[in-house]
Amino acid sequence: MLNKHKISKLILTLVVIGTIFACRKADDYKKYVEGGEISYPGKLDSVNVMSGDNRVLLKGLFLADPKVVLCKVFWNNFKDSLVIPVNKKNTVDSLSIFVPNVSEGVQSFNIYTYDKAGNRSVAVNKVGISYGDRYKASLSNRGVFSAVKGTDGNATIQWLGMDKLTGVFTTELQYTNSSNSLVTVRTPIDSTKTILKNYKSGSTFKYRTLFLPDTNCIDTFKVAYSANLAVDEDMTALLSNTGPFNRATWDGSRWGTLAGWTTSAGAKNINNNQYGGYELRGGTGVLSFESGWGINTPVTNGLIYQTITLPAGNYTFRLSGIDQNSGGSRYIAVAAGNTLPDVANVPTAAIAYTNISSGELNFSLTQQTTVSIGFAVSIANTGQYIKVGSVKLLKWAK
Repeated sequence: MLNKHKISKLILTLVVIGTIFACRKADDYKKYVEGGEISYPGKLDSVNVMSGDNRVLLKGLFLADPKVVLCKVFWNNFKDSLVIPVNKKNTVDSLSIFVPNVSEGVQSFNIYTYDKAGNRSVAVNKVGISYGDRYKASLSNRGVFSAVKGTDGNATIQWLGMDKLTGVFTTELQYTNSSNSLVTVRTPIDSTKTILKNYKSGSTFKYRTLFLPDTNCIDTFKVAYSANLAVDEDMTALLSNTGPFNRATWDGSRWGTLAGWTTSAGAKNINNNQYGGYELRGGTGVLSFESGWGINTPVTNGLIYQTITLPAGNYTFRLSGIDQNSGGSRYIAVAAGNTLPDVANVPTAAIAYTNISSGELNFSLTQQTTVSIGFAVSIANTGQYIKVGSVKLLKWAK
């Protein structure tokens, strides 16, 4: 019994001591919160940091806490900061403010709110991007493949492709129309051509390319405008029957002569020299020279041409849909006057000439000139042929 009594007293003593120590520890926190409990203002909510040009746009919401009177934004390892006074008027107030002078690159932003007593909220950490000189130096204008004014009065700009990873999204172009009005048009990067309606002949255009480096960016980046660029002009309307070709006469089956073109006797080598220069081929009219396969008469000094008057300038007479073999003399030529020279004289008498296989003839005129332009051909009756699907005449701006 004595031992049990001693044990009971020992247990009671330990309980009392433990209670005393527990009470002391429970009161220890009071020395840290003298003057009241810790108060944390409500943090900025729904934060979004939008990228920009040496800046970012900070957006967020101040929720129901009415104690918030200040917001501070820190970045660059807390070396830079922005102080934003807060005057809450509603249950939920929005924040939208530019943070200027942010160094280029990825930046970490730490955002705190404060009450009047200087108590600070828990941090909101967000990452944002600022674009600067390095990014701008990597940008360039979209390339122009061709710029041609058509016979309808509109100019067509054909564009080269670009790497979309640069953020390119459109090209902005300015030109003068036939009413002398300045017109601005934009072409999305996915479009390969731009139509400039009622383009003023002899005028120029300029353009620049626009970029958004990411979908969260607030600033559009623009390269400088290009130099003033001239437009080439499609002069094909000065010619007639340029393809698919129409016939003036034909044999009711395959062969004929061309409408709108002068065809020499030497080019008419079919059906007792009645036809030549035109063929209905696969249901489509083509310009044709052919001898052999039952056509026993060769093409000797065969000339097919048109005569037109052109202003001074640089030109290209271009062929499309060429199908031919080899042999003989096969020229595209342009000469001053109302006729082409004979095949033998083309090299010395023409303003310019080249082989049909070249596909185009380039020539220059220093003054307004009446010229004859077309084909000069001599081929044997050994299965030789030349077919042309269409022709075009272009006047170059330079």
